[in-house]
Amino acid sequence: MSPFKLIFLFLFISFGITNAQIKRSLWDVSEVYQTPAFTEISRDTVVSLQYEGTMYKGNRKQTFAYYCTPGILLKDKTKDRNLPAVVLVHGGGGTAFRNWVVMWAKRGYAAIAMDLRGNNGDKKHIMNGFQEPEGKTPYFAINNNIEEEWMYQAVTDVLLAHNLILSFPEIDKTKTALTGISWGGVISEVVAGLDFRFKAIVPVYGSGYLHYNTAMTKDLDALSPENRKLWIKRYDPSNYLIRSKAPILFINGTNDGSFYLDSYRKTYSLVKKKALSIKIGLRHNHTYGWSNPEIEAFIDSKLFKQQTLPEFRIVNDGANKAIKIKKGIGVSRSFLNYTDASDLKNAVWRQINIPVTYRKIGLDSLPKACRYYFYSIEGMDNLIVTSPVFSVH
Repeated sequence: MSPFKLIFLFLFISFGITNAQIKRSLWDVSEVYQTPAFTEISRDTVVSLQYEGTMYKGNRKQTFAYYCTPGILLKDKTKDRNLPAVVLVHGGGGTAFRNWVVMWAKRGYAAIAMDLRGNNGDKKHIMNGFQEPEGKTPYFAINNNIEEEWMYQAVTDVLLAHNLILSFPEIDKTKTALTGISWGGVISEVVAGLDFRFKAIVPVYGSGYLHYNTAMTKDLDALSPENRKLWIKRYDPSNYLIRSKAPILFINGTNDGSFYLDSYRKTYSLVKKKALSIKIGLRHNHTYGWSNPEIEAFIDSKLFKQQTLPEFRIVNDGANKAIKIKKGIGVSRSFLNYTDASDLKNAVWRQINIPVTYRKIGLDSLPKACRYYFYSIEGMDNLIVTSPVFSVH
């Protein structure tokens, strides 16, 4: 039998989900507690594979993924010892991106990126993969059989990918992280409340409260009242982030066209252990999303316990808010970002360069027209962290 077609049946439950909130959730099914069987399809500088999921339309669902490590990339097995690992979740219209796993392998990580749409890396449908009606992802589908709902299967795919990568001998089981782009960010936020084995999570763009004020609100409103309520209960990240344990870095643009800042503010407020990087002018697609250097810096900092991003605490400064920077990381620049708009979706943001005085950043008085504001801190290596967005009462 060809080594490229060997079927590996690893069922090491010891690497399955034990430290998690899976119990009594929608994903409390036996398959989610196990390492999935998988088939290696090909191997060059990246491994292509398919792994099994839960039952779907009478068969075990198949999910395609790319897997890469420094040793696979360089064809040198000695490079693959005690590797940190990252699970990569694509967004709407995406797939398992080969270049995404390669990017992380070059950084010294093992990486797995799966396709959540039933396709392979060339966007061609695979046998027993998820079936998209007319090639469109049914994000808000509510069916009689929950196993046919896209969100249920997408979250399952991510949980099982984590089980799978943890079963590989080259992985340091104590050092795994999760990052997702757009809808991948939404899914990552759901997983944050289910899988506590991750040591760091970075959703880019995605938010909860999709029913509150996002580009997706209209899609939810198009459902029947019963199905709308059910989808929110089952899948909105606001129901999961509140019980997350891993530190989370939230990255978004001030004027993102899908995940608006008012829903975004409500989302990140649910999480205690968090950092923010809200950027004026950040564009929305997979490449812009995963190119934010703060992702790698944050994951490195949590997996290796190294401070790489500036940290601060919020302090009251009269009627306004200021921030006090903690010792450890130098700051090159700091800004006040503000808008006079009442509608955050279409707000025009202005930026004022302000000095750091005794590690404190703030102004004696805000600009007259200011309705919302937040502070940006840029480290010596140009990494940006921000305060929450404050409103002026």
